[in-house]
Amino acid sequence: MSIRSFRGSAAALGLLTLSACGSGDDPSSRRFRVRIENVAPFQNLKSGRFDTKVSGNSPGPLAPGDTYEFSFTAGRTHRLSFAAMLGASNDWFFGTEPAGIPLYASDGKPLVGNISAQVVLWDAGTEVNEEPGVGAHTGPKQATSPDGPGLQDPDPTVRRVGVRTVLSNGQQFSMPGVLTMIRVQVAHDEATHRFTVRIENVSDDRTTLSTSEGFKPVRISPGVWVVGAGNEPLFTEGQPDRGQGLEALAEGGDATALDTWLQPLNGVATPLSPGVFAVHNAASPLFTEGALDRGQGLEALAEGGDASRLAGALASTPPTGVSRSGTFDTPVDAASPGPLPPGHAYAFTVNARPGDRLSFATMFGQSNDWFFGPDEQGVPLFDKANAPVTGDITSRVYLWDVGTELDEEPAVGPHQGAPEWTVDTDKAVRRVPPSRYGTPLSQHLRVTLATE
Repeated sequence: MSIRSFRGSAAALGLLTLSACGSGDDPSSRRFRVRIENVAPFQNLKSGRFDTKVSGNSPGPLAPGDTYEFSFTAGRTHRLSFAAMLGASNDWFFGTEPAGIPLYASDGKPLVGNISAQVVLWDAGTEVNEEPGVGAHTGPKQATSPDGPGLQDPDPTVRRVGVRTVLSNGQQFSMPGVLTMIRVQVAHDEATHRFTVRIENVSDDRTTLSTSEGFKPVRISPGVWVVGAGNEPLFTEGQPDRGQGLEALAEGGDATALDTWLQPLNGVATPLSPGVFAVHNAASPLFTEGALDRGQGLEALAEGGDASRLAGALASTPPTGVSRSGTFDTPVDAASPGPLPPGHAYAFTVNARPGDRLSFATMFGQSNDWFFGPDEQGVPLFDKANAPVTGDITSRVYLWDVGTELDEEPAVGPHQGAPEWTVDTDKAVRRVPPSRYGTPLSQHLRVTLATE
């Protein structure tokens, strides 16, 4: 489901927002403020490291003719970033542009073939630049250098290394072209949406890297890769290194720290759609677990983020026990309806009496037909002593599959959102099991209640 699609469906909600069926001044009623926050911490879809050459059995750098290979699935909006050290340098690394390389063209065609022309040689800006393969603190010699690592680079920013580059001592050095050292190729399997990337050392130790001490070997270190939305996951050109592990990779070919830092940031940072709520004292106002969707608009919400049909059905013909219903569609810091990205929240208020419960539904945007909501019983708004329930109720919320459209990998499948795709083989409304999607719900939502 795209942000644009959410905006279109939110515009249709209009006057339905905070509509209610039932009212009155009951002295036992209380006013609750419901807050639904998108708390997803994810900055990238996925990442990994490459460190063992094809046909190899232990980690190590690439010599001429050697190849690294890694694979991943990705969606239409994703981009590929990677970084691997040029072993003969102090802190130079091969990588993509900061925002990465688009994995699909605007016409939907996947990236395939030789993409070496999109690879750049970068200077991490963390150590002085000496003559490659010759300087006492370059990759091949730093481990045995009597004074340890080289001095800090006087220019501490990440920047491009030109074909003719000026070293820190003022000496000019002629670098071989990137295409004479590295070849990067991409293949794609349309059936699985899987990309396979091959990084090959195409240098020649006898002719490629010419130095004042003769020809020196070119080696390509283990590295990291990232698939994301183009948010510059590894560095920003013209800015200092972020201290997240790129320095260790660019100076010593050690990808461990950067790979470790990236892992917790991987996941589906899905937006949430505008949603529907109901206050009720009987079960199953929106759906019945294990039964078919009722055809009253939950499908439109779960597949396309359109809450208007379900909200209209609840308002015009309230199910048994529903006293109030309405929609939430505008983030608390926004002036108009729209989707809820990470770091933002929806909020709405409801009046309820002892015995009332709260149900709601909001789409897991980057899915075919998943939505967040309580179970069919709803969340109790009062405890056994008829005192209002307040605080965090996230543990009472689940991820549901409405059973109307076949599932694809979240954020990757090409049929998420419009247009409609293949009918689900299991047509019942059901919880999404951890075996299908294992990310804890608490990494997507925080739902809290407060009284006013």
